[in-house]
Amino acid sequence: MVFSEVPVSPELQLCAALRALVGWDRVAVVAADGLDHRLPLPGSDAVLRHWGDLQQSLAQGPGADVLVTGAPVLVDDLRLGPSPWPVLQAAGPADLPVRSLAVLPLLAADRAQVVGTLSVARDAADPFTGVQVGLLTALAALLAAVVAHRLDDGTLLADDDQLTGGGGGPGDEVAVVVGMLTERLGTGTDEALARLRAHAFSSGRTIHEVARAVVAGEVDLASIAAQA
Repeated sequence: MVFSEVPVSPELQLCAALRALVGWDRVAVVAADGLDHRLPLPGSDAVLRHWGDLQQSLAQGPGADVLVTGAPVLVDDLRLGPSPWPVLQAAGPADLPVRSLAVLPLLAADRAQVVGTLSVARDAADPFTGVQVGLLTALAALLAAVVAHRLDDGTLLADDDQLTGGGGGPGDEVAVVVGMLTERLGTGTDEALARLRAHAFSSGRTIHEVARAVVAGEVDLASIAAQA
């Protein structure tokens, strides 16, 4: 399925209403419970979605920073000057079209925690202004309320089932494989994730791609468990 054909989530519909005021080429909304449990919502830009998967795999990048610190990250030009994320820069696609970027946390007021991220990007070097960031901050607050509500009533996960034909989304596959590795290794999830990340990095994939390959029977779990 071409990603652009996926029905847009309510969160992305909210973003569309503000696009003309702020201006961006790409947008992605992710529901998350920490870096290791993140779910890009239907309608998110395919480039930003894959780049986010890579950040999760490497545990490095602007989205990873936002999920850890709860503070927004603004990048005037990803191609200008030394990157604060050297591993991501080295492993990322050479033809990544994103130049200017703003990543904001979705902060649920009643939970006092980050429940996701809002990422907007421009393909030209055109930094977001203070006024535009203010509008994005207000949008992120509204998105946080919607995501938190949909997490509570289960409709957000139902959207993911529709996206994947009821077979579980990318976040589910990673969780399944991590659970399998945890049982096989007799260790905690941190060690299992470390093995999965190491295998993904050595094979030039994201952890989502490796997890899907394991579930499909294309990659032997033993090869991941043996990863140093």
